[in-house]
Amino acid sequence: MAYSMEEGKRLVVQAGLELVKSGLIARTWGNVSARISDTEFVITPSGIPYEKLTPDDIVPVKIEDCSYDEEGLKPSSEKGVHASAYQLHPEVNFVIHTHQIDASAISITGTDIPVPASSQALLGPTVPNAAYGMPSTNKLKKGVYTAMKKNPKSTSVLMRHHGAVCLGKDYEEAFAVASALEKLSGEVIRTACGGNDLISAYLAKNDLPKVDDVFDLGSSSRNGDTFTLTMKDGSSYTCSVESGTAVIGTGIAPRVSRLHAAIYQANDIQYIKHDTNPYVVALSENGSTEKPFLDDFTQIAGIDVKNVSYDETERRTQNEAVASAMKGRNACFIKGMGALCTGNNAFEAEAVELVLEKESHAALYAGVVSGAKTLSPVDCALQRTVYVMKYSKLASKK
Repeated sequence: MAYSMEEGKRLVVQAGLELVKSGLIARTWGNVSARISDTEFVITPSGIPYEKLTPDDIVPVKIEDCSYDEEGLKPSSEKGVHASAYQLHPEVNFVIHTHQIDASAISITGTDIPVPASSQALLGPTVPNAAYGMPSTNKLKKGVYTAMKKNPKSTSVLMRHHGAVCLGKDYEEAFAVASALEKLSGEVIRTACGGNDLISAYLAKNDLPKVDDVFDLGSSSRNGDTFTLTMKDGSSYTCSVESGTAVIGTGIAPRVSRLHAAIYQANDIQYIKHDTNPYVVALSENGSTEKPFLDDFTQIAGIDVKNVSYDETERRTQNEAVASAMKGRNACFIKGMGALCTGNNAFEAEAVELVLEKESHAALYAGVVSGAKTLSPVDCALQRTVYVMKYSKLASKK
């Protein structure tokens, strides 16, 4: 049974908070909706973080044609995916589009996932993998619609190179489906890895060493002609952007201060964060440029992300190499040391960090299975341009 307008909006706000807490979505990524009648649903708006949403921000949308009141906030650009679910499933009253890590990773092969008998009561006999379409496009909507129509008993659909959409007769069931899908996706990955963890399987198959102690490259925040460099041991230094050396009276900064200075000199950014997530570190070991498997990675990090060897004793030459590799991008892998993520503030740099970690899961999975394909360079260039010109500016106003 459909929710009332008031209850539907309340639950959509509640779901957004719960999904962020669970890690199934982050920032403004993904979207949530609730059916409020046979002809209408309410959905999260475009570009507002879940933590800031109120029921007044939730947008009513017509199921038939995705129309909405032009005077208010714009609904999520993926409203068509939700409309498809409500059109094809009269019993569905709650829909979640997630960016969950393991489901996103297994989506890149383009194959449907058989569901074990023990989980079929909730998930149905299979999890279909929808044909790829760039975010917010009719091609994406059509791919999901086709996958749903061909698999009427399935309660979730993988969105290739992107995430998943999960359906439920109510709020509780939609969450249960999302949780069950992530559990199943993890089992698929473990099976592909021969029962081993993903990092170990990737490193072994690609004959790469495991890094136990990652060199600290530091994180920093710029303030005009200086920046504050903070190391993992808590030490902090105020340094000159021009020289990289510490300002008099603040101690002798580690040599990586010159690396940060070089990046600030070459790129219009205000924040640098060292990402040492184990999956990111493992992927950095290959020393290769990362061509995107996931579309949110290409949007937020770059059309590709370079991988540069770095030895702090080499100083200037390698500092400039890293700085150059970041031009037009918001990240750079440092071989065996993880990655450096950049942005105009800590929030943006942390968003880059999140998509690097998600991409790394997918890339490591691609390294142990066959059939995984990266996104086309044309798609990457278009999505990166749209994100930089539109969505990043929208988010900065919120």
